[in-house]
Amino acid sequence: MKRLTRAAAVVALSLLAAAAAPAGADEPQTYRGTVYAVQLGGLDLLTGVGYALRVVHIRTPETTVVRGGGSLRVSEIKPGDVIQADCRLTDAGLVAERIEQRDTR
Repeated sequence: MKRLTRAAAVVALSLLAAAAAPAGADEPQTYRGTVYAVQLGGLDLLTGVGYALRVVHIRTPETTVVRGGGSLRVSEIKPGDVIQADCRLTDAGLVAERIEQRDTR
C-alpha cells in the first residue's frame, strides 16, 4: 500500500511540474546590455554579470516599440547603444516587444 501511495505522489508531482512549466514561458524576459551587431530583422546584444559575458540574438520585427530620447525606429539602433529589451521566447527564438534606449551618462 505504501508503494502505491508513493507512486501516486510521484506521478502527481510530475504532472504538477509539467503543468507549471509553460506558465513561466509566457512572461516577458528583460535583457540589458550593449548592442554588439545589427542585422536586418534582429540584433545581437552583449550582456553579462561580472566576468560572465554572453551574446544574445534578439529578433526585432517592425511591431517592436522603441523608446529613447525621442521617436526611434529599430533601424536607428546601432552597435554601441545601451538598451533594455523586453522579449518573449518563441519557437523562432527571442522576439523583442519593446526596446528602450538607455542613457549612458
